[in-house]
Amino acid sequence: MDSIRRWVNGSNSSQPHHYEEALPLTENDPKSIGDDDWATPSRENSIVRWLIFLLPFCVAKPLGLTERQLPKTTSTTYLNGIRGLACWIVFNEHMTMDKYRAIVFKPYGAEKNGEKFEHFIQLPFVRALIAGKGMVCVFFVLSGFVLSYSSLRKINEQGKPNKPEKAGARDDLLTRISSMTLRRAIRLFGPLLALAFLTGLVTYYVPWGVIDHKAPNIFAHLYKQWLDAVTVMDPYHWGRLRPIPRHFGQAWTLGVEYRLSLVMFLMIATTATLSTVGRKIVIIFVAAWSVYCGRRWDVACAMGGMLLAELRFAPLADDINRIFKRPLRLSKLWTTVPAVVCVTLGLLFCSWPEASPSGAEPYSSLWELTPETWRPDANHGAPEPVGGWVWWWGTIGAFMFLWGLEQLPSLQNILSVSFLKYLGEISYAYYLLQEMGRTHVGDPIYNALQEKHGWSQNSAFVAGYIVGNIFNIIAADYFWRVIDESCVRLARHVVVEWLGVGKKPGGRSAMEYAPVPTAAPAANDEHSALDNFAIEEDDIALKEGFADSSNSERIRRRRLS
Repeated sequence: MDSIRRWVNGSNSSQPHHYEEALPLTENDPKSIGDDDWATPSRENSIVRWLIFLLPFCVAKPLGLTERQLPKTTSTTYLNGIRGLACWIVFNEHMTMDKYRAIVFKPYGAEKNGEKFEHFIQLPFVRALIAGKGMVCVFFVLSGFVLSYSSLRKINEQGKPNKPEKAGARDDLLTRISSMTLRRAIRLFGPLLALAFLTGLVTYYVPWGVIDHKAPNIFAHLYKQWLDAVTVMDPYHWGRLRPIPRHFGQAWTLGVEYRLSLVMFLMIATTATLSTVGRKIVIIFVAAWSVYCGRRWDVACAMGGMLLAELRFAPLADDINRIFKRPLRLSKLWTTVPAVVCVTLGLLFCSWPEASPSGAEPYSSLWELTPETWRPDANHGAPEPVGGWVWWWGTIGAFMFLWGLEQLPSLQNILSVSFLKYLGEISYAYYLLQEMGRTHVGDPIYNALQEKHGWSQNSAFVAGYIVGNIFNIIAADYFWRVIDESCVRLARHVVVEWLGVGKKPGGRSAMEYAPVPTAAPAANDEHSALDNFAIEEDDIALKEGFADSSNSERIRRRRLS
């Protein structure tokens, strides 16, 4: 019971209550990842150990059957919670969009052909639970934040007044950008290729759900999945993504993520030598220009995330102090109230309805603020599968929502509970596998209960949704440990060991995890500078922690024995 209580509360009695600034959605020390972490040191029976390994982490951890730990809570842990919730909301939309299409895409109170739609899920803010498109905007803002976080921290540290530039600092930054750029494709597309292979097998051999026998044999069918994956992996296509992969359509965002990564790395290198004011100006200009010229809401989202990271290390108050040469002292109320307003409006904007976008309040009053080129009749070839107004308001809402959360430690604590941290860890795998969970688990149960057993639509949907979601979590747990983490190790090995990026003479990597001070810890962080650790960015979750250093050393020794 103590183990279960600690799991719920998000703490471990053997783990000291200190913080390390290891950003969620990033990779940590790959040497501390392995199957042996899943069994207690005293358990010698290999069969029992393998059976324990097959237990999902969310089951094994509360029962005390694994030494693997969730990441320690830091000032950025809440971002992992947001990521996990966003993936779940995308799954909610995909599960409801076909069965309740007449409802989920319309606002509460909308009318069509004399019928008025007034369902609970359509209410403002409540409909955020099925606003998958708005959560895609949140993903992209998060990516901009995470990919620039560590680099901007180092840049701002070096840019502090009266602080001499550290020898080799610019070379370290160049090495970091090179490493991130080369690893990014492996990290994003390695799991995608595994998904394409699994999807090919499932859609060809599993006799229920979506079955595809158009190809003459399994090899031709797998080749079709490869071609679909290539469509996503093509970094040179910036127009509308067509055709979206048939059996893993949600993966269209991965191609956008990769292109945004390249933009982010270019922006980091371009603005590295600027002052913090100059850097903020360039970021805002690029975001505005991308929206004005090409309606590139995706680029604007990434720039918004980069701006949020810059504001964490170089707040606007500091800029005002330097300009007017006098300290600006604001009470906590001046940040708390705007933050609450931004979180509230951000949720509202991110859940903007896709159908009848101006059909009911509060959307009808705000509709006039939507630019003409983002309205239904604009016919603009932007890289998204639905109308532009959803992405216009989603971009604004995602930035406001995350900026507000940055100012509200109380909400950050809620988003950092153990289950949300875990959901954030498996979020990439959960996102990739959700279509399979819908088409081969949730939908077949829904259809069978209605057609063969006479269940009502709502009852059949609830049953299919629950079982499909459980499948997604368990399958994502396996995919996370077997595929996702393997791709992290592969990316590091290829870039560091084979290509030699950041590898010093003697075989040691230059990308060591050494203690460094944090430029601007969050208000709720009560820790010393030495508790923080430098990390490499990657916006896909992979973090391994241990109760103490002796545990990790013991596991490494056991693995070598």
